[in-house]
Amino acid sequence: MATESYANQIDNFLNHLKLSSENQREVLIGANDTDITTTQGHLLMLLAQNGPQTNSELSRALHVSGAAVTKAMKSLYIRDEPMVNVVPDEADHRVSRWSLTTLGIAMASAHTQRHRETIAEYESLLAEFSLEDQQVISDFLSQLTERLTGEK
Repeated sequence: MATESYANQIDNFLNHLKLSSENQREVLIGANDTDITTTQGHLLMLLAQNGPQTNSELSRALHVSGAAVTKAMKSLYIRDEPMVNVVPDEADHRVSRWSLTTLGIAMASAHTQRHRETIAEYESLLAEFSLEDQQVISDFLSQLTERLTGEK
C-alpha cells in the first residue's frame, strides 16, 4: 500500500473515532449495557477509586469543564434510583462532595470492567503483530500524539 493510502486510512480512522466518541470522555470497546454515558461511568469510577469528591476535583481529574461535571452528576443524582449522593465536606460544611450509592458502586465497577476489557482487546490485537511491528506502532502513535497535541 502506498504512503498516500496509509495517510488516507489514518485520516478516515481519526475522523471515525472523533464521530463515534462525540460528547464522550473516552473510547471503550464493547457494548455499553447501561443507560449512562462513558463520561458518567468514568465519574463514578473516580468516586469509587478516590472517595467523595467535589465538582472541581472531578473536573480537574477529567480535564473537562465544571459545567460538564455538574450536568453529568446532576443526571446521576435525580434518577429514580440515584447513583450518587451529596454529602457535606467534613472539614467545611459549606462544601459539597459527591459520594456513591449502592447502585453507583455497581455501575462504577461495571465501568472499570469495561476499561479492563478494552485493554484486553488492545493486547489481543497487538499480539497478532511481531514485537518489531509493535514497536513501530508504538513509535507511530507517540509521534502522531505529539503532532496532534503540539507537545514534544
